[in-house]
Amino acid sequence: MGFIGFLGDAFPQLEVLTLFHLFWLFALWPFASMLCATVKQSLGFDEGEKGPRDWLEMNDGWRGQVAFLLGVPLSVLNPWMFRQDVMQLFGSLVAGIRHRGSLPAPDTYTQATRYRLPVDGTWTVVNGSPIKAYSHSWFPATQRYAYDFVITDESGRSRPEGTDSSTENYYCYDEPVLAPASGVVVAVHDSDPELKRAGGLSHPLKRSLTGNCVMIRHANMEYSCLAHLIPGSIEVEPGDTVECGEQIGRCGHSGNSSEPHLHFQLQDHPAFEVAAGLPVRFDDVTVDTPGVDVVKSTDWTEPEGGPGSHIHVGQRVSHVPEMRSGESDTVGDSPDATDTSKLSRVGTLSRVATGLSLGGFVTAVVGVVAPSRLTVVLALAVLATLGLVYQVVRQFSNGGHVRLKSLSQGCGVGMAAMLLAVSVASGTFSSFSSLAVGAGVFTIGFVLYTAVWEYGRWSLV
Repeated sequence: MGFIGFLGDAFPQLEVLTLFHLFWLFALWPFASMLCATVKQSLGFDEGEKGPRDWLEMNDGWRGQVAFLLGVPLSVLNPWMFRQDVMQLFGSLVAGIRHRGSLPAPDTYTQATRYRLPVDGTWTVVNGSPIKAYSHSWFPATQRYAYDFVITDESGRSRPEGTDSSTENYYCYDEPVLAPASGVVVAVHDSDPELKRAGGLSHPLKRSLTGNCVMIRHANMEYSCLAHLIPGSIEVEPGDTVECGEQIGRCGHSGNSSEPHLHFQLQDHPAFEVAAGLPVRFDDVTVDTPGVDVVKSTDWTEPEGGPGSHIHVGQRVSHVPEMRSGESDTVGDSPDATDTSKLSRVGTLSRVATGLSLGGFVTAVVGVVAPSRLTVVLALAVLATLGLVYQVVRQFSNGGHVRLKSLSQGCGVGMAAMLLAVSVASGTFSSFSSLAVGAGVFTIGFVLYTAVWEYGRWSLV
């Protein structure tokens, strides 16, 4: 509906249609939803309802609530986070089109590969279930069947009683994260910062919802995403072949994280933002349910067919390899080694597209504050320069050479600046507001990002 507002910008006789730009505010819906849920919980509206997480003692009382509330506006103003949030909303539409309007579901989807838990030992599922009411996030589509894992003690605490919220105090922090099945690494993000405190806090300069993460292709249209890893802990590169159970990184607190945990999801596409989440069954898993059993409370029935079983929020789960000795880890064909140079090109182009979208966001925001297009062009040029300088200094400080892919996002922002400068010089789009122009540049970046990763997906088949 927001696109209708552009007609009001282009044609003075339709100026009333500019009111449709208000629909762009729905991009803030995920934040508003989390805010309402937090306020509702803090006011005690859910106290009479028993839930699967009631046995857990993970929150930090009013301090955790305040930390979360302060983080919401910071995330909204963070261009990297806003870019990814809006792309997720558009990406759900792309995923729906890819599946002809019917997204994968537990009773219709049969996975091509056997999966184990991506961790060893006993972990607690604090978010996630194939049951809609207890899903990690039913919308956007990419996180529909995602899981969040932490380690808790018998009292349901994720860190020892009496300790502060330093990340090293959490039981799961720095624990090994494993490949859930054999496959080929298709994407790695390992440049997100990490706060040394948790308790509802996350780094204000985070650059991705997932933080540091690894994407692995296990079969055609079957990828795993392992997120929120410790900076510098990732042990694999795009193009590497990994075996089931191989360590790929360590559990951390990067990205959109209130405390150290592992975010795991299975998806049908190598790009997080445009993927559809896939329901996943785990092999060799034992389950303990200390609190409310959501399977019994909802009369949910495990779908027949396929290996393994689903897990649910509130459960303590453990990987027990001796449960299935001598069986193959793969139902379908194992993925072949992938051309690393091809993955590198896809990654570089996707970062350029990301930079273009960031430029669109900055154009819209700065244009509202400072209507002059030249001011917007200057802001974009400064942002691109700072990004390029940061990457050059970072590469040299780490003792490495400057690589093109590390500069590609800054180049994308620079492209947005050049596009806007050309439009100013030629008078093109002068009748459109900066908000409309910024939305247009953002959309171009999103389309390019989707096209690049769609090419990457088909090249991996």
